[in-house]
Amino acid sequence: MTTVLGLTTAAGLLVALGAGASMSREIAHVDNPSHMLRVVDRPVTGRPLTVVTPEGDRYTMAAVRAGVGRAPVSGLPAPPPGKGYAFIDYVLTNPHRRPILLDFPPDLLLRRTAVPADFAERCVFRIGAPEELCDLPNRSRVIARLRGSRGLVRIDADTYLAPRSSYLVRVVADAPVLDTLGPPDMALYVWQVRFTGDRIARRIPFPA
Repeated sequence: MTTVLGLTTAAGLLVALGAGASMSREIAHVDNPSHMLRVVDRPVTGRPLTVVTPEGDRYTMAAVRAGVGRAPVSGLPAPPPGKGYAFIDYVLTNPHRRPILLDFPPDLLLRRTAVPADFAERCVFRIGAPEELCDLPNRSRVIARLRGSRGLVRIDADTYLAPRSSYLVRVVADAPVLDTLGPPDMALYVWQVRFTGDRIARRIPFPA
């Protein structure tokens, strides 16, 4: 599954990243490069999960909320009446003292009975997750940075999470679903081998 980053180059503030990184540019909002990321207070989250890539990069994630919206991110077609797109917001943190590549480890899993019939074949079971959940094509967007965190950073052609910074991310399933769905119908899991090492899905729990 490929998450859609939708990142574009944008002018920003020059910030020093220390030895080996020379100079880089703080970039603008991921969805709209003409505006800087909005700043939000740290939300209430569930228990965080930290994963490590083969390169030694650590990503910490904590789920915030789940819901259904008609336009939770840009670029989706208008859903039929009574339907919307399932989404989950979570906090993504770089715990290092150095920048790490912007990546989105988790995917949104939906209750299989809530998936439209024309998307059923595209909804994949992930080992380690409950059998009633499946993984649809989805897209992720950085929608804000947490207060006290620096903006996203551009180094050459890539986008990075700033050191010791946290961001609010929204992951959205591509299939229109009934707008009556709620948190019991969806879950946030990391399953890709790059982040798990064994492809066994790890759940990121919602706040209690």
